[in-house]
Amino acid sequence: MMPRSMVSLGNEIRKGLLIAWSERVQILFELPFFALLILLLGPLLGAGDQVAGGHVSWSLQSSRTSLLVLAFLPAMVFYFQAVKLFWRLLAEIQSGTLEQVYLSPLPPWLIVAAGRVVAALIETLIVIAATYGIVSAFVTLHYNWSAAALVPAALLIVTGVGYSLIIGGMTLIWKRVHMLQEAFLLLVMVFAVSALPVFAVPGWFSGLGRVFPVTSAVASLYKVLIDGDPVTGLWGAGGLVWLFVTAAAYLAAGIFAFSVGGRIAKGRGTLGSY
Repeated sequence: MMPRSMVSLGNEIRKGLLIAWSERVQILFELPFFALLILLLGPLLGAGDQVAGGHVSWSLQSSRTSLLVLAFLPAMVFYFQAVKLFWRLLAEIQSGTLEQVYLSPLPPWLIVAAGRVVAALIETLIVIAATYGIVSAFVTLHYNWSAAALVPAALLIVTGVGYSLIIGGMTLIWKRVHMLQEAFLLLVMVFAVSALPVFAVPGWFSGLGRVFPVTSAVASLYKVLIDGDPVTGLWGAGGLVWLFVTAAAYLAAGIFAFSVGGRIAKGRGTLGSY
């Protein structure tokens, strides 16, 4: 059973990597736009008074740009996980190859998550590294690099897996949920940036933001990479307790949603049709 399971998992990972490689030209075209977005938004971060007065000093400040990159790159990790799983799952439904996932001895959600997450993470790391390199060529980015940052980063990936499985379960039933996930990802970005201390937000807004998957990770990364804390605290914004709760809740919800979506699709006979 174990060798068969490993072969199934390995085949899905390999397939995901091959699909990612086939999209290399698209990735190449995407790279400048992510960096350009950061460079254009950098002068506006924390400059609300200047914007209201109509006198914006359009210059890149190291501290502000560093904060924006800190919020933007984790959101990119989350975004790529969800988007890549959605489109590749939809492609397999259209081509009629998704049934193969259900022939594996492993749970379908694990096959889908592992096969696409590994490829999505590699692709995302390339985009993040290139974006970071382009932005740092225009302005110096200051971070207190520490191994403690790996904890919120790993939990962010787990949370992203859970969310992408939720989208995957919805895709199995309704197929076209692209606009819905894009709207949610926009909110994810807004609340991720609002986690930075340069913004003063109402208490209800801050509380609502903690429900979104990236907010706590950004707050935790801020403590480690900007404040230089050796480890993140257990409680409060970005605390480890809330990070673990968020990751566990989204992963559990994702497994449940994908399992239910697959069961409904099989019952309707629409697992391999579009």
